[in-house]
Amino acid sequence: MILQQVLDVLRQRQVASPRDIAAAVDSTSDAVRSMLATLQRKGLVVRYHPPPGCGTTCRQCAHSDIELYCPAGANSGGANASACQASD
Repeated sequence: MILQQVLDVLRQRQVASPRDIAAAVDSTSDAVRSMLATLQRKGLVVRYHPPPGCGTTCRQCAHSDIELYCPAGANSGGANASACQASD
């Protein structure tokens, strides 16, 4: 099932964008966003919140434009996992 593939990609990468996940599962970003919403409702995925200061040095993206996701419970490990928390 493709939801499982999306979850597997997130577990492997720890943090990924809908575009990166879509490429990995051979789907579209919009379809992946719908799947991520389903996985969020089930409590399996949370939105990644970049650490404070992200985007202030390079200024290549607006902080609010960053759309990344990680598996729920990722705060138990991984370099970027501390910013994974359920909020939206």
